[in-house]
Amino acid sequence: MDYEQDYVMRMIKDMVRALALLIFGKRDIRYEIPEENARTEEDDLYIRILQMADRGEINEAENILLTELSKESSNYVVMAADFYQHIAEYSDEFLEEHNYSRDEILEGLESIAEEYGILDRDIRMEI
Repeated sequence: MDYEQDYVMRMIKDMVRALALLIFGKRDIRYEIPEENARTEEDDLYIRILQMADRGEINEAENILLTELSKESSNYVVMAADFYQHIAEYSDEFLEEHNYSRDEILEGLESIAEEYGILDRDIRMEI
């Protein structure tokens, strides 16, 4: 079981790194939340999403991420990738306790990659 979780964690890190390199030409993706007086409504919503996830409302937070943040926003892919990185840092016990899995994290990242044409579904199925 530990080997399988380690493998999924490596896949999550590799997927984030691929998104960062292919979309932004960087080695990592982190969304930097501006100072309070410079925040947008989008920033406030993202903070709320992270707080929900930290309370164990991971599925609900993901739903808001996918439905309420504008996918046309230049920050969307960074926020989405950062969200999945954030929840990947939770312990296996916390994820299980709140009905979420590392496989779902990887699926979320793969969905972003597919949406931006970085990962073809047929290729993913072969991996």
